[in-house]
Amino acid sequence: MKKLILAAACVMAAATTAYADKLIVVTGVAERGIDPNMVAMNIEIWGKAATAKQAQSLAAVQYKNAKKVFDDYKIKKEDIQTEQYSLNPEYVYDNKTQQNKMVGFRVAHNVSVVLKKVEDAGAFLDALVTEKKSMDSGINVNSITWDSDKRSQTETAALTDAVKMAKAKADEIAKAAGVRITGVSKISHTPSSGGGPIPMVRAYSMKNAMAEAASTDLSGGQIKVRVDVTAEYEIN
Repeated sequence: MKKLILAAACVMAAATTAYADKLIVVTGVAERGIDPNMVAMNIEIWGKAATAKQAQSLAAVQYKNAKKVFDDYKIKKEDIQTEQYSLNPEYVYDNKTQQNKMVGFRVAHNVSVVLKKVEDAGAFLDALVTEKKSMDSGINVNSITWDSDKRSQTETAALTDAVKMAKAKADEIAKAAGVRITGVSKISHTPSSGGGPIPMVRAYSMKNAMAEAASTDLSGGQIKVRVDVTAEYEIN
């Protein structure tokens, strides 16, 4: 009885292997472009002073200025988020004592902001920067990233294109090999964004605002949404 079960298992394993070998494996790639309709910015509001309270107070004033700009550009509350808040002592190296010496405190308040009117991005940055010179507080724009709320729809459309491309490849291979496609064994896909605008990293602060009198002009380019599909088609 054991021998019969073992023999049957061997036959099933051989049949499964033979079935798995009757596949055409192809890949399909599709890419679609989409214009950005939102821009995300990471803003650092900072202040430094001899005491922690003074540093916090300076940063709070700068945040109040930034908040006014947010209100002027009608940015919704849900599109403003504090990502990090830090209060740390600052040190300088003393050559005499060969030790670090604490000289004060620095507050850094990092905020992410999403602007829904991409055409206002340059003017929005200019509004954040004031012409008042200061060495103890300011606002930095650390990064700018373009995006779209239609990304999911675009990815779905690209997925359809990629599957059609994979199927067309499989049909050509089957025709050339003299076999017939009988079904689909497996399909997997990987979405990715590539070829679009690179996030811009640039620091703005009060002390260099006067040196840049011209208004800021930003280019959003186009976001590229790419989908890679791997498909396995059964053949007879």
